[in-house]
Amino acid sequence: MRMHCYCYAIFGCVLLLWMIVSEHISESHTTPVRVFFSNSEKKDALNSLERALIELIDSAEKTFDGAFYELSSEKVVNRLIAIHGRGVKVRLVIEADSKSRPAVQRLLASGIPIVFDDSEGLMHNKFAIVDGEAVWTGSYNPVAGGEHNDNNAVLMYSRTLAERFSAEFRDMFEKKLFGRSRRGMPFHRLIAITPVSVHGVAVRTFFSPRHGIESIIAELVRSASSNVHFMAFSFTSDLIGESLIGLARRGIAIHGIVEERGAFSEFSEYMKFRVEGIDVRIRRGRGVMHHKVIVIDGRIVITGSFNFSRGADSVNDENIVIIESEELARAYLDEFNRVRERSG
Repeated sequence: MRMHCYCYAIFGCVLLLWMIVSEHISESHTTPVRVFFSNSEKKDALNSLERALIELIDSAEKTFDGAFYELSSEKVVNRLIAIHGRGVKVRLVIEADSKSRPAVQRLLASGIPIVFDDSEGLMHNKFAIVDGEAVWTGSYNPVAGGEHNDNNAVLMYSRTLAERFSAEFRDMFEKKLFGRSRRGMPFHRLIAITPVSVHGVAVRTFFSPRHGIESIIAELVRSASSNVHFMAFSFTSDLIGESLIGLARRGIAIHGIVEERGAFSEFSEYMKFRVEGIDVRIRRGRGVMHHKVIVIDGRIVITGSFNFSRGADSVNDENIVIIESEELARAYLDEFNRVRERSG
């Protein structure tokens, strides 16, 4: 019996060592987390995002799995068709509203398999997994004519993180499960709460509807001790809104920017914030402020596809990543300040 225990212990140590080594190998060739922004004030506005995604596509050697709410960029489509032609296994999940678009029809004609979501909610993700180790996600839809929109994307190399995104992708692509059919079980959330270390940077990822992202964000916001900055394309979540108002009443500094479209709707939190004296501004000008970002205490970044709304939590397929990094937070705060200059 004792020998069996020793064997199990040795096997466990070997397995743990293998996981650590394999994770290290997958990350050793890159920086922990890279972030990209569009800059609608420059002529090459979209290049930083579109170019970065194209470079990621071109780097694929075996597989490229992508879940995109919209996909109409001809450059991105051309690269996907090109890597498919050289033998890379390309699979896509796209919202059904985009099915008739010429770019999507070109992908289908090339033989790339696509699963379309026609469920009650939206397949609103914007993520990709490359070769089982690179994860791309954020607010950016690879669309034509998006050069005037404010967007962000993060690129992370981690096999563990990639597997969490891959499990979500397989649910949609292989099992055809979307929206309310993917509520999940309590232990799914417990697993997701455990952070993944990407070169020492703690990253957690959550998916809706299965994880209850709205309550996760509200809880994290309530933990702020000094300040919160947010950029929101749509902000209609009473739960998150009340969490921010509660902080402001306690003397925590809150600074926000919302997209002009929908800011004055009956569902928007904007007027509540103004009544409470919270520093929240409206982004004006060409294009849209498409960010869905919260920065807490200058060290925690929340980003992804998730608009701060009840619908995003209950019926849509969405994702967020929560990244603990002062360096990354500074980059997002720089973006906040850039957008703030054009807000009123």
